[in-house]
Amino acid sequence: MTRERIVGDGRDTAFRRPTINDVAALSGVSKSTVSNVMRQTGSVSDATRRRVVEAVERLGYRPNATARNLVMQRTNLIGVLVGDLANDFNAELVKRIEQHASAAGYTTLVCNTGGHAEREGSRIEALLEQRVDGIALLDFTGDRAVLSQLLGERVPVAMVSCWSEYADCVAVDDMVGVGLAVQHLVELGHRRIAYAVDPLMEATTRHSRAEAFDRVMLRSGLPPRSEWTVLCGTGDDGGDDAAMLELLRGEAPPTAIVAANDHTAIRLMELLEGAGRAVPGDVSLAGIDGIDTAGLSRIALTTVAQPKEELASLGVALLLGRIESGYDAPPQQRRLRPALIVRQSTAPPR
Repeated sequence: MTRERIVGDGRDTAFRRPTINDVAALSGVSKSTVSNVMRQTGSVSDATRRRVVEAVERLGYRPNATARNLVMQRTNLIGVLVGDLANDFNAELVKRIEQHASAAGYTTLVCNTGGHAEREGSRIEALLEQRVDGIALLDFTGDRAVLSQLLGERVPVAMVSCWSEYADCVAVDDMVGVGLAVQHLVELGHRRIAYAVDPLMEATTRHSRAEAFDRVMLRSGLPPRSEWTVLCGTGDDGGDDAAMLELLRGEAPPTAIVAANDHTAIRLMELLEGAGRAVPGDVSLAGIDGIDTAGLSRIALTTVAQPKEELASLGVALLLGRIESGYDAPPQQRRLRPALIVRQSTAPPR
């Protein structure tokens, strides 16, 4: 806050935030001229512009964003709805989205649902109350009420790393991604392959990957077994973790596990080693997402990596394009190809 005294108008700004009127008085121009300089519009001489800029710097003046937004009909805010920031992939993607949005002059407001579908509507409502220019959905349950709200508000929306036929979206092809993981394990000689589900994963992606696993297994001549698809990492009592351990203690247990994401795979790695099961000596383990932590030498997780940078840049481009083109333009959709990264968590079965 400035402590400059404005000469000539009798006001002392020592204990208040400077206004556009203060800048106008100090630089000897009208309020509209100051506004033109700040918005870089209108015809203003270089000398006048310099006086205004010097006054702004001297006073520490910051434009009133609310007033500017009312004039411009923009807030330069975009919302980001994410399901689980504890998942490194989501955190890395949000970071990249923020960077691309910032480079385009936008500020991001991030809302985390914590994997709870009932929070989705309230988080979106909170973003709408902030009058965001658009929302990037990294998490979406498919709730029609939520969709109706967004349609009614005519809010530009882009889905990033999740998919819908009715909206702008960019995501990897889950069938290809899961196929790469299963094919890798089959080529190593595995025939008994389980699937570990993260219940906090975004709903459409969770269902898509589970369905892809069943299809790829059938295509490989390995009928999937429903009891070998196990929820992991929920509840304080470790019930789901216990179910996975019980499965591995059974007769002819799985020799490999495909985890729905790297977050779940790393949890499973710790769980298995804590139970005296070596990875990959006893059980091979593959994840999906390609988070940075998976590449650490202590973890060395085989994974199907999503192109995070491309997802973020295209997601922001789609959202900003929607903001500019309007709500009624046809949706733009992109499928990206993931890549298999083989590390030390997979090996041929004993």
